[in-house]
Amino acid sequence: MTSTNPQEYAQGQPVFIRGAAEIAATLDVDGKLDGLPFMPEMARFCRTQARVHRHADKTCVEGAGFRRLGGTILLEDLRCDGSAHDGCQRGCLFFWKEAWLRADGPVAPSGAPDAAFPVDLPTRREDRYVCQSTELLAASRPLSRWDLSHFFLEIRRGELTVPDFLRIFLGTTFNRFLHLLGRRPAGALAGSRRSTPAGDLGLLPGDWVEVLSGPEIRATLDAEGKNRGLTFEPGMSEHAGKRFQVDQPLERIILEETGKMVHLAHTVSLKGVTCRGVCSKNCPRNNILYWRESWLKRA
Repeated sequence: MTSTNPQEYAQGQPVFIRGAAEIAATLDVDGKLDGLPFMPEMARFCRTQARVHRHADKTCVEGAGFRRLGGTILLEDLRCDGSAHDGCQRGCLFFWKEAWLRADGPVAPSGAPDAAFPVDLPTRREDRYVCQSTELLAASRPLSRWDLSHFFLEIRRGELTVPDFLRIFLGTTFNRFLHLLGRRPAGALAGSRRSTPAGDLGLLPGDWVEVLSGPEIRATLDAEGKNRGLTFEPGMSEHAGKRFQVDQPLERIILEETGKMVHLAHTVSLKGVTCRGVCSKNCPRNNILYWRESWLKRA
C-alpha cells in the first residue's frame, strides 16, 4: 500500500502511535507500507506517545549510500529489541510511516498493551531475516550526490545547524579530494597488521571504559581500517580518550545487506554513543556504534 498522510512534525514534538487495527489496515499482504515493513517489535508501542527524533526523508543504506525515504519519521528512544528476530542486537531506531502516527489521540493506560496485532508480520524469507533494515533498500529511492535540497529542508526544520551543514559540505569535498589522491577519508584510521588482536576485557553492562588514543587504535587495525572484519568508523575518532559506561556486550546482529545473522565476540556498545550523522551527510538513523574491546581499556 502507499502512504497518504503527509504531515509536518517538529523535532521533539509529542506524537501518538495509532492502534494496532488502524496500522494493520494500512499494510499490504507482506505487512508493508510503501515497501517498509511494520515489525512485530513495534506492536507494543501501539497507542502510546513518543517524541519526534527526526524526519527520515533520506537515510543511509549499507552498501548503497544515501537514499530517499518519504513520509517517514524516527521517534526518540524507540529501538528494536530483536525479540522477534532471534535476539538481534543492532538496536535500530524504528522507521514510522506518517500514516501510523497522529498529532493527538487516545493513549493506552500505563501497563495496558493495545490489542494483539491482527495480521501476520513476517520475520523470515527462506534463509534470510526480514526487517526494516534488510528491506530499506527496496523501500527507498536513489538520492543524487549533487542534490543539496534535503540539507536546506533540514535547516528549515531545525534538524541541522548552518555550522554543521558547512562542516558536512567542506568535509565531503575534502574527502573526495583525498579519494582522488588515493588516501583514506579524514578521521579514518588504518593500520598495517595482517592479524588483528581480539581484545578480551570481559566487559559487562555498567563497566566503565576509556577509548584508546588514535595511535593505539591504529595498532589494532589492518590496512583497510578493520579489526577482525569490523571497521573503525571515522566518526568514532572523536571519542578517543573519553570515558563511557558499557551498555551491553554484542553477540549477534543481522547484516543489512544480506539479511544474515552473524555472531560477534569481544564487542560492546557504549551508553549514549551513537552515530550523530555529522560525518555522514546528517543521516538521521542514530545507529549504535560497535566497539571492539581491543579499542578500549578499563577506566
